[in-house]
This record gives sequence, C-alpha cells and structure tokens, in this order.
Amino acid sequence: MAQVSLKTNTSNAVTPQAIPGPGRADTRRRLLVAAGEELLAGRGQFEMADVARRAGVSVGLSYHYFGSKAGLLAAIVEDFYDRYDAAVIAPNPLPGADWGRRERRRLEAMVQFHLSEPLAPFILGSLSREPAVAAVEAARLQKHIQLGAHNIALGQKRGELPPHPDPELLAAMVMGGLRQGIGQALAKRQGQLPLLPAPDLTGRLWDFVAAAVRYQGDADG
Repeated sequence: MAQVSLKTNTSNAVTPQAIPGPGRADTRRRLLVAAGEELLAGRGQFEMADVARRAGVSVGLSYHYFGSKAGLLAAIVEDFYDRYDAAVIAPNPLPGADWGRRERRRLEAMVQFHLSEPLAPFILGSLSREPAVAAVEAARLQKHIQLGAHNIALGQKRGELPPHPDPELLAAMVMGGLRQGIGQALAKRQGQLPLLPAPDLTGRLWDFVAAAVRYQGDADG
C-alpha cells in the first residue's frame, strides 16, 4: 500500500519564531519530516534530541522553532490535517453529481488517505490522548463540522436530502462517527489484526453516513 510522503506539504501550520538568514522554511520542514520519521520508528514516541539529530540541526534550534516537544507534536498533527484537508475536504470529488454520489466518492478518498498515511494510526490512536494533539483535533473537527453542515444544508435545499434534521447536528454525528470508525479500523492494524479492505470499510462507513442523513438515493449510480 503506497504511503503518503511527509515531504509533500510545504505549509507552515505552526509559525516559527523569527530566525534570520535563508533556509528557515526548509529547516522547519526538515524538522517536521524528521519528527514524523522518529514517531514511526518509536511507535508513537520521539525525543527532541533524536529529531534534531535526524534533521541535522542542533537541539536548541529545534526548540527555537517549536518551543517544546508538545509544540513540535502539535505541528506534526497540523501538518497531517493540512494534507488531509487538501486531499479530502477541499476538492469536489465528483463535480455535477448529487449529494450522495459526491460524498460517497469523498468518503473513498478519506478512507484511502487514512489507510495510506503512516502517521494516521498514531494520530487517531495513542497520540490522541496527548493534550497538544487533542487541541489540534478539536479545532479541526469543529472546522470540518461547520463545512459539513453547510454541505448538508445545500443537499437539503436541493432536495437531495430530507429537509428536517438539523445540518450542524448531523454533521457532528457524521464527522465524529467517521473519525471513530476509521480510528478503530486502524487500531486493528496496529494490533496485527486483519484490516478490512478499503472498499469494504468504505461501504460500512457509507451505510452509517447514509442512515444518519437519511439519504435515499443511489450513491453508486
């Protein structure tokens, strides 16, 4: 299964302190990549000294960019969700399609992203209990709920979804349920248990989504 490279996103989710001279963005990116690699090597654990060594910089410079180990961890998670938003949330996966077919395709992209992303089992699993990670996740989840509520409201307005349920409540149920469902699937993989193939996992998650919003169309049409 192809892995999503930690080196593909050049966003600066956490603004470093002002550091003179060229190469600041490159150094920050190198530290983020090194931290991700250390998390993988340490099965969800890392030390600042090991990150700095892997990145080829001083430990002091690592703290200068991120302030603390918690700050670096928060930046890793911000970077994860930046790439998730760019791959799953921002694009229209099926222009011109109705709500169900479009969102079924988006769900396929969501599942594929998480199954292909090496850091996903840790961010949705053991690291989610870290305060720095929980704070980032809470902010992103709220953003996704607001976008989802707008999405559902448009589907209701166009007659593609029943008009009565509250869009924000539905979006909160759907986004929270998907996060927990995918997290549970990834936990099985971490425990060396068989992982559902992506199409089967997508199908089960879609059954939940369709029931939650009471979608009656043919998402496979």
